[in-house]
Amino acid sequence: MEFVHDDDVLNLLQEQGIYETEGEGDRMHLRMEEGEMVVQLHVAHDDSSVAAQEGARCFTVTQDQLGDVVESIILKLRLEQVLLIPAQPWRHIFDTVAFSLAENEDWQAVDAAATVELNRRDPLLCEPGDFQILNAMMHALVQDADNPDQGLMLTSTAAPVLVEFVPEGAFHISVGHQVLADELTELFET
Repeated sequence: MEFVHDDDVLNLLQEQGIYETEGEGDRMHLRMEEGEMVVQLHVAHDDSSVAAQEGARCFTVTQDQLGDVVESIILKLRLEQVLLIPAQPWRHIFDTVAFSLAENEDWQAVDAAATVELNRRDPLLCEPGDFQILNAMMHALVQDADNPDQGLMLTSTAAPVLVEFVPEGAFHISVGHQVLADELTELFET
């Protein structure tokens, strides 16, 4: 896992139709530019109170399955690199998962290296060797996050997909290509 400069990434994402939009308070939000090709999906656990985006196809999973949503998307779309972008500075995410990941040695190495990044929002680049740590982090967030400041967005420069983790049990997923949307729909219908 490696932090990359925010401006460089935002320029690349704009090529995929993903833009930074005004968020509530000083939260960062990314949105995929609306168009006829963009498909919205909403994946939530049974007790989630998070509303789906207008026109989204909705899928319900168990809370344990919710922690695997990001890993499932990465594997299904065969993504080699993903970018994680926090809604607020990284401190909100790292503080949230600290207790749940206290015994995870791989996470502790990431946590120690991130000290200078905690008050920033620079994207975190993850490659296949990092996906196990990413999955552990997502399980911890699903379990422990309860505040919009602990939101996290995931995207890739290789595929038009934007995944937003919404604390309180949901993922908003925007897909800019129908074939990819069909693959993800298939994933959540099973």
